[in-house]
This record gives sequence, C-alpha cells and structure tokens, in this order.
Amino acid sequence: MTQVFPPLVDLHQDLLLHINRRDLYPDHWQTDFDMLVRTNTKVVLATAFPVPENEEYLNPITNRMIEEDFRTYNSYCKTSTHHSIIRTSDDLRLALKKDASTGIILHIEGLNAMTDGDWDICERWFDLGWRSLGIVWNVTNSLGGGTKDPSTGLTDLGAKLITWCEKKGMIVDFAHMNAPTFAQAAKIVNRPLLVSHGNACALCENPRNYSDEQLRLIAQTNGVIGVFFARTYVTGTSVAEISDVANHIDHLVRVMGIDHVALGTDFGGIITGHVSQLDSLETLPLFWQELEKRGYTSDQIEKISWKNAARVLECHLTPVSSLG
Repeated sequence: MTQVFPPLVDLHQDLLLHINRRDLYPDHWQTDFDMLVRTNTKVVLATAFPVPENEEYLNPITNRMIEEDFRTYNSYCKTSTHHSIIRTSDDLRLALKKDASTGIILHIEGLNAMTDGDWDICERWFDLGWRSLGIVWNVTNSLGGGTKDPSTGLTDLGAKLITWCEKKGMIVDFAHMNAPTFAQAAKIVNRPLLVSHGNACALCENPRNYSDEQLRLIAQTNGVIGVFFARTYVTGTSVAEISDVANHIDHLVRVMGIDHVALGTDFGGIITGHVSQLDSLETLPLFWQELEKRGYTSDQIEKISWKNAARVLECHLTPVSSLG
C-alpha cells in the first residue's frame, strides 16, 4: 500500500535534542530534518529543551543551552533550502504552500531559570526567531507550577512573561502546566488556548493529561490540543496500540468538536516508550488509516493533521500592535 502523508503541522517535536543526544534514544530515529521533508511536515514547533548535567533543570546554565540551540537551528536553516524559521503569520502562511520549505517555530519547553532581570535575554532570543513558549516543563520554576507539583500556581513573573509574549506575537503553550497554573494563565491569555501536546485524562489519568473541563475551556476559546504518542500518556501501561491513540482522538472530538484537535507528536522526545507501530514520523500513514477505518473523512483528517493547528498558530503569531 502506498504511504500517504497529508500535510502536517506538528505542534511539538524535540527535534534538536533527538539529533544531538543519541545516547537518550538507542533504538531508532523518531525524526530529523530530512524526515520532516519526506513526510510532508509543513510546520513544526521544535524545542530548545536543555538537559543539564545531573538533570538540574533549574540551573542557570540552561539559558545558555537554550541560546545555543536557537543559534544551531538558525545556522542549519541558513544553509538549507528545505527548512526555514517562522517568525510571523506571513511566514506561517508561506510555509503551508504546496512546495514551500518546512517551517520551524522555535519553542522553549520550560523556561526554568528566568529571573526578572532577564528581559534582555528574552529580547535577544526573540531576535533569533524565538516565537513559542511553554513557561514550565514538569518541574515548578519561577514562572509557575509544573505537573510534578499539584499546588503552585502562576507567579507574577509568569503572568508578566505571558503578557509580553502576546504583545510580541508569540505562542503561549499550556502543555506541562499543573491545574492551578493552567486555570490562572487561561484568565489572562487573550488568544485561543493552545496545548502543544497532551491527551485525555478520561482515558489515561495522569497530571500530564487534561480533564474534560479543561478540554471544553480550550474549545470555548477556539483553541486546540495536540494529541501525542508517548505510551505513558496514551494508556499508562506497558502496551499502547495505534487504536489507543485513536481513542483519544475520538474522545477529544466528542468533548471539544473536530475543530479543536490536532497532533503534537512529541517525536524526538519519546524516551519512556512509544506506541506500537507508531514510533516515527514515517509511520504516520498507519495512524491516518486507523482514523479512516473509524469513519473520519478526508476533510476531518486534514483538520487534525494541519488546519486546526494552523488556524490557532496564525492567531498567536500576530502581534498585539497588528490587531488594531
């Protein structure tokens, strides 16, 4: 059977980490720059995800590691005819054209060492093309509470940074926020809520997944959530099949509606176990075939593969000054 790759907007990949830290991934390649092109990936939110020595994530050295990643992405895109950095909504629309290069949106997954004296660093990163921020990863930091901490909420600095991002035309990602931080951040964000990668708590109870109440709130803002393929958050067991991921899609569609479901595969970052037969971008045709078997139309699959995500990204990438 011929493999079919519909256009893809992937809301989350640990692209550079996967390339640079092969010691973390002994089995196979989940993604790389060339694979993005082969699989018709039009846009990807690619992380700067620093893993410091001894996993001391709050170590200020992480800021230097983030900047090094941003500079590496920039250097690669300057020499590649197949990849480019997305900085604006115009760049996004260009990347979605049929024969365009793959657009890369620079994303920070957990700004763990920020202080109120680091605004010059943020401005420098913005000039390097940084356009997407998840304020927390799993650990709580100066901005808010991560999923390993059930109680810490959004801090004043976190709220200030979110507002700064919106004014600059940047994406604010709600992935990895704990429940209090999620709720408080949702009250100050003025754009559709975006969760780059998360699944349904109703099917896999885990702090990294989202309650139906949170999912409905995302939909009410015309936002989107990207389903991801880490086995731990699909079934929470030692086994997960493609059908299990499709079950999450079914549930999200029932709760939120078809217009609010996307993919944030987490390829490049899946360390604790992948879904059987769904272990790289090149296996995605099997996933689309599963949705077809369940009665999803080609238009619905296109919404999930790229249209829903593109709609929300375009809204975020428009700076406040351009909104009139």
